Amino acid sequence: MRFGLHLSVAQGLEATLAQAKKLRLECLQIFAGTPRTWRQKPLDPDQAAAFRQGLAALGLEPVVVHAPYLINLASPERGLWQRSIAALAEQIERARALGAAAVVVHPGSRGQRGLDWGLARAALGVARALEAAGEGAACWLENTAGGGGHLGGGLAELAELLARLPGRPVGAVLDTAHAWAAGYDLAGAPAVAGFLDEVERALGLERVRMWHLNDSLHPRGSRRDQHTHLGRGLLGGGCFAALAAEPRLAQAGGVMETPKDSPRADPRNLAYMRRLRTLAGRRGRRSEKPWLAGS
Repeated sequence: MRFGLHLSVAQGLEATLAQAKKLRLECLQIFAGTPRTWRQKPLDPDQAAAFRQGLAALGLEPVVVHAPYLINLASPERGLWQRSIAALAEQIERARALGAAAVVVHPGSRGQRGLDWGLARAALGVARALEAAGEGAACWLENTAGGGGHLGGGLAELAELLARLPGRPVGAVLDTAHAWAAGYDLAGAPAVAGFLDEVERALGLERVRMWHLNDSLHPRGSRRDQHTHLGRGLLGGGCFAALAAEPRLAQAGGVMETPKDSPRADPRNLAYMRRLRTLAGRRGRRSEKPWLAGS
């Protein structure tokens, strides 16, 4: 697995590139504007072009934009639904300008409406946003903690959403903390292997375009989404060691959205995953040379 972070662009795109280079990131997630407001400051074309060139020079893969939190593609309220479609289309356009592969978005909440209605509503919203934005960037749907009418808590719901968007540039993003909160067990190597088997059956691992690597402060099945530092929550080190060692994820991008509560937080979480990857590689080499087992 290749590791990256969600980095802020508050200090400017040039500063974000410098930070990605300093941390030796292998993939990247950003906001393409302010995540908690509808109004987005226009991108400077020259800065966007420089950012695209900088990404290419660093070889980051993939680079994605996370959509603002206000977007609700399953909203029963027509005005909010239409505004969400327009906002997602704008984000896709901004992602294209910045050289990002896709926009990551939560499917939204259907409120008190039925599940099938919500799935149809969200899929139609994605389709209309992609049509409005035109070619050049994709839309990847992220799993959620579920509860409260939120779509995407179950793998089957994500699979159904993708099935309703045939031929569209769509995929899935799986967040470990969200999956845990939705009731999936990822605590330890056997559980992670079983979860990946479920993902393969429901979605196909090739449709999971990125992973969000987050530990959780709340129990499995709680429907509560609160991230914490890797190995310090209830998923524990076994989860992330198994993901780092999993050959099916060798080429996958894993972005950390862990708390930025100190200047050392991001480097510490990166170092944690890199250490687990190194240890997994050493164990793999030893397993290929059984005569070293007793050395």
